[in-house]
Amino acid sequence: MALDFKGKKLIILGDRDGIPGPAIEACLKNSGAEIIFNTTECFV
Repeated sequence: MALDFKGKKLIILGDRDGIPGPAIEACLKNSGAEIIFNTTECFV
């Protein structure tokens, strides 16, 4: 099953010790989604 992000608005929350926000954004760059917020946080 493929996810369809075309026309969607996304908020990306990356993890400092996991996958950072910019890496997630790079993967979704050509998905057709509008990325409205991107951050990398430290979840303790």
